[in-house]
Amino acid sequence: MSFLLGLGVDGLYLILRRRRSAAVELPAAVEESVTAFGEEVAALDLNVNGPDATPAVLKEYRAALAAYDRASAARREPDALTALRDGRAAMIRLDARRHGRPVPIDALPPAAGPGRPQPLTGTGERYVYTGRNSGETEVLIDRPEPGRPALVEADATRGDMETRFEIKTITRTEDLTKTGDTLVSELYEYHGRRYLPADATHLLVGAWKGRRWSIRIAPLSAATALAPEHRGHGDEVLRYNGGPAVLTVQFEQNEFSKVRYVCQCLRSRSACDCRTPAWPEDTPGDNDWSVNEYDLSDGRNTLRLPRPSWSSTASPAPGT
Repeated sequence: MSFLLGLGVDGLYLILRRRRSAAVELPAAVEESVTAFGEEVAALDLNVNGPDATPAVLKEYRAALAAYDRASAARREPDALTALRDGRAAMIRLDARRHGRPVPIDALPPAAGPGRPQPLTGTGERYVYTGRNSGETEVLIDRPEPGRPALVEADATRGDMETRFEIKTITRTEDLTKTGDTLVSELYEYHGRRYLPADATHLLVGAWKGRRWSIRIAPLSAATALAPEHRGHGDEVLRYNGGPAVLTVQFEQNEFSKVRYVCQCLRSRSACDCRTPAWPEDTPGDNDWSVNEYDLSDGRNTLRLPRPSWSSTASPAPGT
């Protein structure tokens, strides 16, 4: 059984029916993604006659319903994945409109018909994007916690001196377009996590000469808790839950290594107005605590942690 969502003469309706014949079989992972998307749309707490059902909201709702109908009727995997991509983009915009957040502009507007590029997601799994391309690809961010910062978990196969793998943040909404931070810039094989600010709406992924890559968006709650002593390698985001403390950081490979403190109330790179704690005069570290970032040229430094936060570390892969 799968959900069928459609547009009735008197409005929007939801029915259930068996959708496919035995002759139309998509990969099991894609079938599961289509069913999950139908359940996601069906679970929307939206009264189409209520005060928050503005024309713009209903437009996105209809787009999500139509996308599900296309996905459930698809006879080819690329068609199902394209419809899923369009449907999730509509759901992202719908949620933003209902909750008064900036509405992202999809870099690839919904469209049907032959010649439509195959979407990035290999199976339609939510929050996961994969690719193998030469050039740059813009990805609309689907957040597990809309409106909140998140984690970017990225992997890329090894390249050479001419095949850099890059991830940059972009804010592209109805009112604003700007390029944000470079999260990853790596020549070699990459595995790591980076902090994703709340104001970013898209990721610009650059990979050349067929490098394979994958990205998963995870909630900040998935970050590893910072223990009294932590050992690791590569880029990582650590969650700190305590009060004022001093963090000592040491890298075995110190070239281009950095550590950054991110205040728990930070929503962009500079928007933090929490009160500074009264540090004793002999406390090591800088008092510019909202965003502290060090180039650890000597391989060792200290960082003040004034309150619960996230610490983002970055270090080069072997061979850089």
